[in-house]
Amino acid sequence: EIRQRNRQLSLLHQISQMFSSSLELSHVLDIVLGEVQRLLDVFSISFWLIEQQSGELVCIHAKGPGSKDLVDQRLSIGQGITGWAAQHNENVLIADTLADERHVRNVDEYTGVTIRSMLSIPLRVKGNVIGVLNLVDSRVDRFTQDDLTLLEPIAATAATAIENARLYTTAQQEILERKQAEDMAKAANRAKSAFLAN
Repeated sequence: EIRQRNRQLSLLHQISQMFSSSLELSHVLDIVLGEVQRLLDVFSISFWLIEQQSGELVCIHAKGPGSKDLVDQRLSIGQGITGWAAQHNENVLIADTLADERHVRNVDEYTGVTIRSMLSIPLRVKGNVIGVLNLVDSRVDRFTQDDLTLLEPIAATAATAIENARLYTTAQQEILERKQAEDMAKAANRAKSAFLAN
């Protein structure tokens, strides 16, 4: 148990360092999902983010069986266990998804994987939900309160890194648009000057 706890603490430290590094966010998310999946020996794990334009949850990264079919899938806020966690800003630990009416069964059909237990943790920035970290397993009663305790700081660190990356991307886009507008204005002034000189 002590060895497992040390591994968990080591993973938390490693993940914090990765998120504060200059690595590309999608690469870091991929590594984080893989490390958590290995550490907890979990069937499948995924990050879902609320898309700003549509307001829907979109799966941006996933690891495990059926993950290729899961990426880019969409859920409305409130839809399924994932959507419920996002809407209510609450952790959800489900022992048996088949006994929970919130579970979206066509996800199982689409991915070809039967989910029996699930752990969903909202990704929060300043109290606002920006997405959900999901762990699922084909075994009933797979997740524990200890798993949740381990994953909460990972989810918090991921949420901050994702939000910072979004803000950086938005700022870069604004700078590019401003530069393009300035270049167009300069070109128009040059054309006007040339016209007046003739």
